[in-house]
Parts: sequence; structure tokens; C-alpha cells
Amino acid sequence: MPSSSLGNIVDTVMNDRLIPKVIDNVLVGNVLLMRWLKSPKGATAWGQIGGGARLYVPIKYQSSSSGGWFSGFDTFVTSQVNTRINATFDPKQLYFSVPISGIQAAVNQGPAKVLDLLATEMDSVSADMADILGTGLYSDGTGTSSKQLDGLDAAVADGNGTATYGGLARATYTTWVSDLDSSSNAITRAEMAASFDAAQIGSDAPTLGVTTPAIWSTIEGLAIGTINFNNPMPGLGRTYGTVTNAGVKQGQTGELGFTALFFRGVPVVADEKCTSGRFYWLNEKHVGFAVWPYPDFPGYVTKPNYHGFAWTGLKLPTNQDASVGQFLFYGQLVTDACRTHSYMTGKS
Repeated sequence: MPSSSLGNIVDTVMNDRLIPKVIDNVLVGNVLLMRWLKSPKGATAWGQIGGGARLYVPIKYQSSSSGGWFSGFDTFVTSQVNTRINATFDPKQLYFSVPISGIQAAVNQGPAKVLDLLATEMDSVSADMADILGTGLYSDGTGTSSKQLDGLDAAVADGNGTATYGGLARATYTTWVSDLDSSSNAITRAEMAASFDAAQIGSDAPTLGVTTPAIWSTIEGLAIGTINFNNPMPGLGRTYGTVTNAGVKQGQTGELGFTALFFRGVPVVADEKCTSGRFYWLNEKHVGFAVWPYPDFPGYVTKPNYHGFAWTGLKLPTNQDASVGQFLFYGQLVTDACRTHSYMTGKS
């Protein structure tokens, strides 16, 4: 350890103090990912896939034309009309390794151990993995030679960016698109309302608004203009010519800003991972993770699959004094109704 400014008289009889916690100075907020991992899609729809090379999601893309009004002896149309087609989604894979050498494990023992090395590394790496997955959540799926998650940039699109999604060309299947407001300006309540309305189909409405912290603050400013203040306790109120004790002790208090925002009863959250300038209205009944279970390979120490994540256990190589394990994720972001989501770009 380097000497302190106190000199050898102190350094030779004192130990350095290590804070028993690693402070993250790198990663950023990951709000939407954490929300969906806590409440994953699957309780009512796809969730954990029991196998299969692809996920097939049947969608209705047109109405039947084999019916209509008739009179008397009019003949009926009896030909069969196909109204459905399968959207197809491939699993994407993400890994992070946790290596540790034999000597590192050996010295991390006894009274000198402040933090458990393996546990600390696993916590750090799992957070890094979630960070990468959170970034992928907003991607278009083309990153890393198209190995990246098909994120919201692909799932919620008007067709000009991601022309084909789930194997279906949006120019052909015209309901397989999301409404876009591309005007560049500070976001307004009217724009939020119009975008919300565009994603609402009957009673099936968006359940979540997601945007950047900067745009969230702009929306907060729109809401602050509607605040009414109620002041039942003046700080220096007088009763019959005498200053009230309660008024003097309590004084006047005020609070500016919000910790949560809602629009038509729907929460609006700020996510640092969200693409700059974007606002999304999402219907969570129609979007979420589909995950594939991790296979139990012989010789691997595996733990139960958790929302698509798995830990292989530590593996010993034959030519090194070390061990290494991997965190794995097999999954894909999937929507079965692009028109139930909407988005805005160029906002501030």
C-alpha cells in the first residue's frame, strides 16, 4: 500500500481501510428493463418458450370478405378467405463470463477478506449484462451483425426505418405499423393526447409512457402549470393580535417537482436508456419478452431459469489454474400488435 501523508510512524502500525461495497460509477438507469423483468410477458401469453427454433405469433391482418347484407334469394359468398399469418421471431443470445484464478480465490480468505471476490464479480457482471440488455431493448436488432435484440426501434415503427418486422413486410401488411409523430419541438399535451389516441383500439389503450429524462422534465413543466396551492397555516399568522406558536414553529413549506407523472391514469416513466428525442406509448398487453429455457448440459451446475437468464456454474479448464462461469440470456422482445403502440421523435 502507498504511504499516507502521516509518515511511517503511523503507517507501520495501521491498516488501510477498504469500504466494504463497490460503488458503481459507470452504469446508467435501466427503468423499462427492470419493470419488464419484474413482471415479464408470459403470465397470459408467450413468456417461456418450451423449445422450437422460432416463435410463431399468428396475427389477423385483414377482415373476412365472405359475408355481407343480403335480401331474399341473394346468393352467399362461400369461398374461404385467409385473414391470418404468422409473424416469426428468432431467439437472441447474450452472455457474460465470470473468470477467477485459483490464486485470486486462495488469497480472498480469512480475516483479510473484506468482500467475497466471486460474489462481488458476479454482482458486477450481472449488472453489466442487464445494462447491455437494456440498451438492446431500444435497438433495431441490426447491431453486432444482427445478433442484438430486436428492440423497440424495430417493434414500434411506421415502416420507414424497419421495413420488415417479424418476417412481415410492413408495406404489405399495413396494420403492422405504429403511428409516428416526427415533428421536432418541445413536447406538448396535445401531441401526447394525439399519439395516445392513435395507439388506442377501442378499449385497448396504452398502459405505459416511456421517454428520456429530459423530455420527462418537459412534461413535468407542463403539469406544474396546473398546480393549485393551498395555504391553511400562514407562517406568521396572528390571532387577535398575537403571533401563533404553531405558525412560528411550523412556518410555511413548499415543494416543487414530481416524483411520478400520469397521463389519463397511465404512468409516464423516464428511462436513461431511451433513444434521444423519443417518446413511446406502449400497450404492455401486446409487448414483452419471450424467453427460451437454458438446457441442462451434463456436468454443468445449473440453477432454475429466471426470466430467460441462467448461470452455467463454474467450469474448470484442463490447462489453467482457474475457473469460469457464464451468465446467459436466451430471448427476444416481441409484439403481436404494432398498431397498439405509438411513438414520437425529435422531441425535447
